[in-house]
Amino acid sequence: MLDSTLALLTEGYAWLPDRRRRTHGKPVRCRLMGKNAVALHGPEAVRFFYDESHIVRRGALPGPLLDTLFGRGAVHTLDGQAHRVRKALFMSLLKDHGSLEGLAGHLEAAWDVAHQRWVGRDRVSFFDESSVLLTRAVCAWAGIPLANGEAEETAHDLVAMVDGFLSSGPRHLRARRARTRQEARFARRIDRVRSGAEEAPAASVLATVADHRDADGRPLDLHTAAVEVLNVIRPTVAVSWFLAFAAHALQRWPEQRTLLVEDDGVHARAFSQEIRRFYPFAPFIGGLAAADLRWAGEDIPAGSMVLLDLYGQNHDPQLFPEPYAFEPRRFLRHEPGRDELVPQGGGDAATNHRCPGEDVTLTVLETLVPRLAALRYDVPTQDLRIPLRRVPTAPRSGFIMSNVR
Repeated sequence: MLDSTLALLTEGYAWLPDRRRRTHGKPVRCRLMGKNAVALHGPEAVRFFYDESHIVRRGALPGPLLDTLFGRGAVHTLDGQAHRVRKALFMSLLKDHGSLEGLAGHLEAAWDVAHQRWVGRDRVSFFDESSVLLTRAVCAWAGIPLANGEAEETAHDLVAMVDGFLSSGPRHLRARRARTRQEARFARRIDRVRSGAEEAPAASVLATVADHRDADGRPLDLHTAAVEVLNVIRPTVAVSWFLAFAAHALQRWPEQRTLLVEDDGVHARAFSQEIRRFYPFAPFIGGLAAADLRWAGEDIPAGSMVLLDLYGQNHDPQLFPEPYAFEPRRFLRHEPGRDELVPQGGGDAATNHRCPGEDVTLTVLETLVPRLAALRYDVPTQDLRIPLRRVPTAPRSGFIMSNVR
Protein backbone atom coordinates (compact mmCIF):
# COMPACT_ATOMS: atom_id res chain seq x y z
CA MET A 1 0.00 0.00 0.00
CA LEU A 2 1.12 3.55 -0.68
CA ASP A 3 1.76 5.62 2.44
CA SER A 4 -1.22 7.86 3.21
CA THR A 5 0.53 10.41 5.44
CA LEU A 6 0.59 13.11 2.75
CA ALA A 7 -3.06 12.39 1.89
CA LEU A 8 -4.00 12.82 5.55
CA LEU A 9 -2.14 16.14 5.77
CA THR A 10 -3.83 17.45 2.62
CA GLU A 11 -7.35 16.04 3.11
CA GLY A 12 -7.71 16.59 6.86
CA TYR A 13 -10.98 15.55 8.47
CA ALA A 14 -12.34 14.03 5.25
CA TRP A 15 -9.44 11.61 4.84
CA LEU A 16 -10.72 8.76 7.04
CA PRO A 17 -14.51 9.09 6.45
CA ASP A 18 -13.91 9.13 2.68
CA ARG A 19 -11.92 5.90 2.86
CA ARG A 20 -14.49 4.30 5.10
CA ARG A 21 -17.20 5.05 2.51
CA ARG A 22 -15.08 3.33 -0.13
CA THR A 23 -14.84 0.19 2.02
CA HIS A 24 -18.62 0.24 2.63
CA GLY A 25 -18.18 0.46 6.39
CA LYS A 26 -15.44 -2.16 6.76
CA PRO A 27 -12.23 -1.34 8.69
CA VAL A 28 -9.94 0.87 6.62
CA ARG A 29 -6.44 -0.46 5.92
CA CYS A 30 -3.64 1.94 5.05
CA ARG A 31 -0.07 2.94 5.83
CA LEU A 32 0.78 5.98 7.94
CA MET A 33 4.31 7.21 8.62
CA GLY A 34 5.58 3.92 7.20
CA LYS A 35 3.50 1.68 9.49
CA ASN A 36 0.60 -0.60 8.60
CA ALA A 37 -2.60 0.81 10.09
CA VAL A 38 -6.24 -0.16 10.40
CA ALA A 39 -9.03 2.28 11.27
CA LEU A 40 -12.10 1.25 13.30
CA HIS A 41 -15.49 2.94 13.70
CA GLY A 42 -18.50 2.78 16.03
CA PRO A 43 -19.34 2.27 19.72
CA GLU A 44 -18.26 -1.39 19.69
CA ALA A 45 -14.98 -0.31 18.16
CA VAL A 46 -14.59 2.26 20.95
CA ARG A 47 -14.90 -0.47 23.57
CA PHE A 48 -12.47 -2.69 21.63
CA PHE A 49 -9.98 0.16 21.25
CA TYR A 50 -9.98 1.14 24.93
CA ASP A 51 -9.36 -2.42 26.14
CA GLU A 52 -5.72 -2.39 27.31
CA SER A 53 -5.31 -6.04 26.32
CA HIS A 54 -6.00 -4.92 22.74
CA ILE A 55 -4.38 -1.49 22.34
CA VAL A 56 -1.33 0.05 24.00
CA ARG A 57 -0.09 3.62 23.85
CA ARG A 58 3.59 3.23 24.63
CA GLY A 59 5.46 3.94 21.41
CA ALA A 60 2.23 4.71 19.56
CA LEU A 61 2.40 8.49 19.50
CA PRO A 62 4.93 9.78 16.94
CA GLY A 63 7.65 12.16 18.06
CA PRO A 64 6.23 15.20 16.24
CA LEU A 65 2.95 14.79 18.15
CA LEU A 66 4.75 14.53 21.50
CA ASP A 67 6.96 17.50 20.71
CA THR A 68 3.98 19.72 19.99
CA LEU A 69 0.69 18.60 21.53
CA PHE A 70 1.25 16.20 24.45
CA GLY A 71 4.89 16.41 25.58
CA ARG A 72 7.47 13.69 26.17
CA GLY A 73 6.63 11.46 29.14
CA ALA A 74 2.98 12.55 29.24
CA VAL A 75 0.21 10.40 30.71
CA HIS A 76 -0.94 9.70 27.13
CA THR A 77 2.18 7.54 26.58
CA LEU A 78 1.71 5.23 29.58
CA ASP A 79 0.00 1.86 30.01
CA GLY A 80 -1.05 -0.40 32.88
CA GLN A 81 -0.41 0.57 36.50
CA ALA A 82 1.85 3.48 35.51
CA HIS A 83 -1.04 4.97 33.53
CA ARG A 84 -3.62 4.37 36.25
CA VAL A 85 -1.54 6.08 38.94
CA ARG A 86 -0.75 9.08 36.72
CA LYS A 87 -4.34 9.24 35.51
CA ALA A 88 -5.58 9.40 39.12
CA LEU A 89 -3.73 12.71 39.38
CA PHE A 90 -5.84 14.17 36.57
CA MET A 91 -9.06 12.65 37.85
CA SER A 92 -8.56 14.31 41.23
CA LEU A 93 -8.09 17.68 39.54
CA LEU A 94 -10.57 17.59 36.68
CA LYS A 95 -13.54 15.56 37.92
CA ASP A 96 -14.17 17.18 41.32
CA HIS A 97 -17.47 19.09 41.34
CA GLY A 98 -16.23 21.71 43.78
CA SER A 99 -13.11 22.28 41.73
CA LEU A 100 -15.17 22.74 38.56
CA GLU A 101 -17.38 25.27 40.37
CA GLY A 102 -14.20 27.14 41.24
CA LEU A 103 -13.16 27.11 37.60
CA ALA A 104 -16.58 28.47 36.60
CA GLY A 105 -16.07 31.39 38.98
CA HIS A 106 -12.71 32.23 37.41
CA LEU A 107 -14.28 31.98 33.94
CA GLU A 108 -17.02 34.44 34.87
CA ALA A 109 -14.50 36.91 36.28
CA ALA A 110 -12.25 36.61 33.21
CA TRP A 111 -15.26 37.12 30.90
CA ASP A 112 -16.25 40.30 32.73
CA VAL A 113 -12.73 41.73 32.38
CA ALA A 114 -12.59 40.79 28.69
CA HIS A 115 -16.05 42.20 28.02
CA GLN A 116 -15.03 45.60 29.37
CA ARG A 117 -11.99 45.56 27.08
CA TRP A 118 -14.07 44.68 24.01
CA VAL A 119 -16.61 47.47 24.39
CA GLY A 120 -15.84 50.34 22.05
CA ARG A 121 -13.22 48.51 20.00
CA ASP A 122 -13.65 48.54 16.23
CA ARG A 123 -12.56 44.95 15.83
CA VAL A 124 -12.52 41.95 18.18
CA SER A 125 -11.18 38.54 17.08
CA PHE A 126 -13.29 36.28 19.27
CA PHE A 127 -11.00 33.26 18.83
CA ASP A 128 -7.92 35.21 19.91
CA GLU A 129 -9.73 36.90 22.77
CA SER A 130 -11.17 33.58 23.95
CA SER A 131 -7.71 32.05 24.16
CA VAL A 132 -6.47 34.89 26.40
CA LEU A 133 -9.64 34.80 28.50
CA LEU A 134 -9.31 31.04 29.04
CA THR A 135 -5.59 31.33 29.81
CA ARG A 136 -6.30 33.89 32.54
CA ALA A 137 -9.09 31.78 34.03
CA VAL A 138 -7.40 28.38 33.97
CA CYS A 139 -4.07 29.69 35.27
CA ALA A 140 -5.79 31.52 38.14
CA TRP A 141 -7.72 28.33 38.94
CA ALA A 142 -4.53 26.23 38.67
CA GLY A 143 -2.68 28.40 41.20
CA ILE A 144 -0.43 30.02 38.61
CA PRO A 145 -0.69 33.83 38.79
CA LEU A 146 0.27 35.62 35.59
CA ALA A 147 2.10 38.93 35.43
CA ASN A 148 1.07 41.77 33.10
CA GLY A 149 1.36 40.65 29.49
CA GLU A 150 2.04 37.06 30.50
CA ALA A 151 -1.50 35.87 29.69
CA GLU A 152 -1.23 37.00 26.07
CA GLU A 153 2.20 35.39 25.62
CA THR A 154 1.12 32.15 27.29
CA ALA A 155 -2.11 31.99 25.28
CA HIS A 156 -0.18 32.49 22.06
CA ASP A 157 2.09 29.54 22.85
CA LEU A 158 -0.72 27.26 24.02
CA VAL A 159 -2.71 27.92 20.84
CA ALA A 160 0.42 27.31 18.74
CA MET A 161 0.92 23.87 20.36
CA VAL A 162 -2.57 22.79 19.34
CA ASP A 163 -2.55 24.50 15.96
CA GLY A 164 0.66 22.86 14.73
CA PHE A 165 0.40 19.26 15.94
CA LEU A 166 -0.79 17.78 12.61
CA SER A 167 1.02 20.05 10.20
CA SER A 168 4.38 20.65 8.63
CA GLY A 169 6.43 23.74 7.98
CA PRO A 170 6.10 27.00 9.95
CA ARG A 171 3.02 25.94 11.98
CA HIS A 172 4.81 22.85 13.24
CA LEU A 173 7.99 24.76 14.07
CA ARG A 174 6.00 27.36 16.02
CA ALA A 175 4.34 24.56 17.98
CA ARG A 176 7.69 22.97 18.89
CA ARG A 177 9.21 26.27 19.99
CA ALA A 178 6.12 27.15 22.01
CA ARG A 179 6.25 23.82 23.87
CA THR A 180 9.97 24.17 24.59
CA ARG A 181 9.41 27.67 26.05
CA GLN A 182 6.46 26.72 28.21
CA GLU A 183 7.94 23.45 29.46
CA ALA A 184 11.05 25.32 30.63
CA ARG A 185 8.93 28.03 32.24
CA PHE A 186 6.72 25.63 34.17
CA ALA A 187 9.66 23.43 35.17
CA ARG A 188 11.28 26.48 36.81
CA ARG A 189 8.02 27.25 38.59
CA ILE A 190 7.63 23.71 39.94
CA ASP A 191 11.25 23.77 41.09
CA ARG A 192 10.53 26.95 43.07
CA VAL A 193 7.45 25.35 44.65
CA ARG A 194 9.40 22.26 45.69
CA SER A 195 12.25 24.34 47.11
CA GLY A 196 9.85 26.55 49.08
CA ALA A 197 10.77 29.68 47.13
CA GLU A 198 7.18 29.92 45.85
CA GLU A 199 3.97 28.89 47.56
CA ALA A 200 1.29 27.06 45.58
CA PRO A 201 -2.31 27.13 46.84
CA ALA A 202 -3.30 23.89 48.56
CA ALA A 203 -5.00 21.36 46.24
CA SER A 204 -4.26 23.54 43.20
CA VAL A 205 -3.02 22.04 39.95
CA LEU A 206 0.46 23.43 40.58
CA ALA A 207 0.68 22.02 44.12
CA THR A 208 -0.86 18.67 43.24
CA VAL A 209 1.46 18.01 40.31
CA ALA A 210 4.51 19.19 42.27
CA ASP A 211 3.65 16.73 45.08
CA HIS A 212 2.54 13.79 42.91
CA ARG A 213 4.37 10.47 43.15
CA ASP A 214 4.22 8.00 40.30
CA ALA A 215 3.72 4.23 40.46
CA ASP A 216 7.40 3.81 41.40
CA GLY A 217 6.89 6.05 44.44
CA ARG A 218 9.07 8.84 43.06
CA PRO A 219 8.09 12.45 42.35
CA LEU A 220 7.83 13.44 38.71
CA ASP A 221 11.05 14.86 37.30
CA LEU A 222 10.79 18.59 36.59
CA HIS A 223 10.30 18.15 32.85
CA THR A 224 7.49 15.59 33.21
CA ALA A 225 5.83 17.66 35.94
CA ALA A 226 5.85 20.67 33.60
CA VAL A 227 4.41 18.50 30.81
CA GLU A 228 1.51 17.41 33.03
CA VAL A 229 0.74 20.95 34.24
CA LEU A 230 0.55 21.92 30.58
CA ASN A 231 -1.71 18.92 29.96
CA VAL A 232 -4.25 20.59 32.23
CA ILE A 233 -3.84 24.14 30.96
CA ARG A 234 -3.36 23.53 27.22
CA PRO A 235 -6.57 21.49 26.64
CA THR A 236 -8.59 24.07 28.58
CA VAL A 237 -7.30 26.86 26.35
CA ALA A 238 -8.05 24.61 23.33
CA VAL A 239 -11.75 25.12 24.13
CA SER A 240 -11.18 28.41 22.25
CA TRP A 241 -11.91 26.36 19.13
CA PHE A 242 -15.30 25.28 20.52
CA LEU A 243 -16.09 28.87 21.60
CA ALA A 244 -15.36 30.12 18.08
CA PHE A 245 -17.67 27.39 16.77
CA ALA A 246 -20.33 28.50 19.26
CA ALA A 247 -20.14 32.05 17.89
CA HIS A 248 -20.38 30.61 14.38
CA ALA A 249 -23.46 28.57 15.35
CA LEU A 250 -25.20 31.57 16.93
CA GLN A 251 -24.61 33.52 13.72
CA ARG A 252 -26.00 30.73 11.52
CA TRP A 253 -28.89 29.77 13.80
CA PRO A 254 -29.80 32.98 15.69
CA GLU A 255 -32.91 31.39 17.18
CA GLN A 256 -30.54 29.63 19.56
CA ARG A 257 -29.75 32.94 21.27
CA THR A 258 -33.15 33.31 22.91
CA LEU A 259 -33.13 29.70 24.05
CA LEU A 260 -29.74 30.21 25.71
CA VAL A 261 -30.47 33.61 27.27
CA GLU A 262 -33.76 32.41 28.77
CA ASP A 263 -32.26 29.04 29.72
CA ASP A 264 -32.10 27.41 33.13
CA GLY A 265 -28.94 25.55 32.11
CA VAL A 266 -30.58 22.63 30.34
CA HIS A 267 -30.35 24.08 26.84
CA ALA A 268 -26.80 25.31 27.45
CA ARG A 269 -25.80 21.72 28.16
CA ALA A 270 -27.51 20.41 25.03
CA PHE A 271 -26.09 23.25 22.91
CA SER A 272 -22.58 22.53 24.22
CA GLN A 273 -22.87 18.84 23.41
CA GLU A 274 -24.09 19.61 19.91
CA ILE A 275 -21.17 22.01 19.36
CA ARG A 276 -18.82 19.19 20.31
CA ARG A 277 -20.62 16.75 18.00
CA PHE A 278 -21.33 18.91 14.96
CA TYR A 279 -18.09 20.86 14.55
CA PRO A 280 -14.71 19.22 13.73
CA PHE A 281 -12.17 18.87 16.53
CA ALA A 282 -9.95 15.73 16.67
CA PRO A 283 -10.20 13.60 13.49
CA PHE A 284 -9.13 10.32 15.15
CA ILE A 285 -6.87 8.86 17.84
CA GLY A 286 -4.38 6.01 17.62
CA GLY A 287 -2.59 3.21 19.45
CA LEU A 288 -0.69 0.00 18.73
CA ALA A 289 -2.09 -3.54 18.65
CA ALA A 290 -0.85 -5.27 21.83
CA ALA A 291 -1.14 -8.73 20.24
CA ASP A 292 -2.49 -10.41 17.11
CA LEU A 293 -6.11 -9.27 17.10
CA ARG A 294 -9.25 -9.79 15.05
CA TRP A 295 -11.97 -7.20 14.53
CA ALA A 296 -15.03 -7.40 12.27
CA GLY A 297 -13.53 -10.36 10.44
CA GLU A 298 -10.24 -8.56 9.84
CA ASP A 299 -6.87 -9.65 11.22
CA ILE A 300 -4.83 -6.97 12.99
CA PRO A 301 -1.19 -8.10 13.46
CA ALA A 302 0.60 -7.23 16.70
CA GLY A 303 2.34 -3.87 16.52
CA SER A 304 0.03 -2.48 13.84
CA MET A 305 -1.20 1.05 14.25
CA VAL A 306 -4.90 1.12 15.15
CA LEU A 307 -6.94 4.28 14.58
CA LEU A 308 -10.31 5.10 16.09
CA ASP A 309 -12.50 7.30 13.90
CA LEU A 310 -13.85 10.23 15.96
CA TYR A 311 -15.08 12.81 13.44
CA GLY A 312 -16.78 10.16 11.32
CA GLN A 313 -18.52 8.58 14.31
CA ASN A 314 -19.85 11.95 15.49
CA HIS A 315 -21.52 12.26 12.07
CA ASP A 316 -22.78 8.69 11.79
CA PRO A 317 -26.52 8.79 10.87
CA GLN A 318 -27.12 5.52 12.71
CA LEU A 319 -26.07 7.22 15.95
CA PHE A 320 -27.18 10.79 15.22
CA PRO A 321 -30.07 11.13 12.74
CA GLU A 322 -29.55 13.98 10.26
CA PRO A 323 -25.94 14.32 11.43
CA TYR A 324 -25.20 17.40 9.32
CA ALA A 325 -28.09 19.36 10.83
CA PHE A 326 -27.20 21.45 13.88
CA GLU A 327 -29.85 20.37 16.38
CA PRO A 328 -29.18 20.76 20.14
CA ARG A 329 -32.62 19.32 20.89
CA ARG A 330 -31.23 15.85 20.17
CA PHE A 331 -29.45 16.13 23.55
CA LEU A 332 -32.43 17.52 25.43
CA ARG A 333 -34.04 14.11 25.27
CA HIS A 334 -31.08 12.25 26.73
CA GLU A 335 -27.38 12.55 27.43
CA PRO A 336 -25.27 10.83 24.77
CA GLY A 337 -24.03 7.32 25.48
CA ARG A 338 -20.50 7.06 26.82
CA ASP A 339 -19.13 5.52 23.62
CA GLU A 340 -21.43 7.30 21.15
CA LEU A 341 -20.35 10.95 21.31
CA VAL A 342 -16.55 10.89 21.08
CA PRO A 343 -15.09 14.32 20.20
CA GLN A 344 -12.46 13.83 22.92
CA GLY A 345 -12.35 10.03 22.81
CA GLY A 346 -14.39 7.29 24.44
CA GLY A 347 -14.11 4.63 27.11
CA ASP A 348 -14.04 5.22 30.87
CA ALA A 349 -12.08 8.27 32.00
CA ALA A 350 -11.00 6.69 35.31
CA THR A 351 -9.56 3.46 33.92
CA ASN A 352 -8.99 4.06 30.19
CA HIS A 353 -7.25 6.70 28.11
CA ARG A 354 -10.43 8.77 27.69
CA CYS A 355 -9.73 12.47 28.12
CA PRO A 356 -10.41 13.38 31.78
CA GLY A 357 -10.99 17.00 30.78
CA GLU A 358 -14.42 16.60 29.16
CA ASP A 359 -16.11 17.99 32.27
CA VAL A 360 -13.79 21.00 32.06
CA THR A 361 -14.75 21.51 28.40
CA LEU A 362 -18.45 21.39 29.26
CA THR A 363 -17.94 23.69 32.26
CA VAL A 364 -16.27 26.27 30.02
CA LEU A 365 -18.99 26.07 27.38
CA GLU A 366 -21.94 26.00 29.78
CA THR A 367 -20.51 28.99 31.66
CA LEU A 368 -19.56 31.18 28.70
CA VAL A 369 -21.97 30.30 25.88
CA PRO A 370 -25.02 31.91 27.58
CA ARG A 371 -22.92 35.05 28.09
CA LEU A 372 -21.93 34.99 24.44
CA ALA A 373 -25.59 34.61 23.46
CA ALA A 374 -26.50 37.66 25.57
CA LEU A 375 -23.66 39.77 24.16
CA ARG A 376 -24.66 42.40 21.61
CA TYR A 377 -22.31 42.94 18.68
CA ASP A 378 -22.21 43.32 14.91
CA VAL A 379 -20.69 40.74 12.55
CA PRO A 380 -18.88 42.50 9.71
CA THR A 381 -18.32 40.85 6.34
CA GLN A 382 -15.69 38.14 6.76
CA ASP A 383 -14.78 34.60 5.75
CA LEU A 384 -16.69 32.29 8.10
CA ARG A 385 -15.98 29.14 6.12
CA ILE A 386 -14.55 26.21 8.10
CA PRO A 387 -11.99 24.34 5.94
CA LEU A 388 -12.04 20.60 6.62
CA ARG A 389 -8.61 20.18 5.08
CA ARG A 390 -7.04 22.06 7.98
CA VAL A 391 -6.52 20.27 11.32
CA PRO A 392 -7.42 21.72 13.73
CA THR A 393 -9.85 23.95 11.93
CA ALA A 394 -11.91 27.01 12.87
CA PRO A 395 -13.77 29.79 11.06
CA ARG A 396 -11.14 31.27 8.75
CA SER A 397 -11.63 34.77 10.10
CA GLY A 398 -11.42 33.68 13.73
CA PHE A 399 -14.93 35.20 14.05
CA ILE A 400 -14.61 38.98 14.02
CA MET A 401 -17.00 41.13 16.09
CA SER A 402 -17.45 44.86 15.91
CA ASN A 403 -19.40 47.44 17.91
CA VAL A 404 -19.53 45.23 21.01
CA ARG A 405 -21.99 46.73 23.48
